[in-house]
Parts: sequence; C-alpha cells; structure tokens
Amino acid sequence: MFLLLIVLAIGFYLYKTGELQKWFGNNQTEVNNTNGLKEVIDYRYASGQISIEEYNKLKALL
Repeated sequence: MFLLLIVLAIGFYLYKTGELQKWFGNNQTEVNNTNGLKEVIDYRYASGQISIEEYNKLKALL
C-alpha cells in the first residue's frame, strides 16, 4: 500500500512539472514525424520531383 502511494506521488510530481508529458510526447512525435517524412518522399517521387535513385536512398535512410 505504501509503495503504491509512493508511485502515485512520483507520478503526480512528474505530471505537475511537465516531465511526464515530455516523455510521452517525444515517443509519439517520432513516429508521426517518420510517417510524415515517408509521405513527403512518396509525394515528391510520384510528382517527378526526385529520381528513383534519390527515392531509394531516402527510403533507405528512414
């Protein structure tokens, strides 16, 4: 019971200081950012702005 109170107190402290949001926010942003980059690369390739070689190099980097 005491351990649960300690965990809740630490969680509340992290929530109030904003650290908890930073931890969860960073993880979600990376996934969304990668998906957005893939969409941009696909769009640029489909519209003929980049060649197949550039497209393959960019895809390999992600």
